[in-house]
Amino acid sequence: MEEKEKLIREKIEAEDLSEMLQLRGVKQIVWDNLTKEKGFSQGEIEIDPHFEIALSDCKSTVSIDFIITLPPATFAVIRCANSGLEFWERYVTAFAMVVKDYQIPFAMVTNGYEAKIINVLSGALEGETMQDFYSRQEALKILKDFKPVPCPEKRLEREKRIIYAFEDIKCPTPKTDK
Repeated sequence: MEEKEKLIREKIEAEDLSEMLQLRGVKQIVWDNLTKEKGFSQGEIEIDPHFEIALSDCKSTVSIDFIITLPPATFAVIRCANSGLEFWERYVTAFAMVVKDYQIPFAMVTNGYEAKIINVLSGALEGETMQDFYSRQEALKILKDFKPVPCPEKRLEREKRIIYAFEDIKCPTPKTDK
């Protein structure tokens, strides 16, 4: 029985390693696209930034793969995924809504080729490939007229809980007295 458990454990570890290496490859593809094709400078792209999210009953540190900041504001958050872009679409949208004191205007989840590019303020899908993502010049034009809009108070707690759920953090649901 121990031999079987050992083989299963080794198979799981090999699959985990393979997935991690694939994700690194996706992140490299996205990085290269942003810096070489879209014109963003290295200083404008933060890699694996961490943010503290506080709910009424708990708090945690969460992160995203990339965040792009240009004067005068953060332009986009990006999550890299090997598959299941639709699954991560809700996460990046919630993330963009709550990690700053204003909603970051764009969120993208991508596997390096396919993408879901979301206009966070309108909820509209802006593009479906990495090539559809904005260039630095387009981003600067958009931010020129950008007015920071905070996440609506009534949605703030819910959006934070979505992030917690995706981050696999157990946060108790508040009890209501009836």
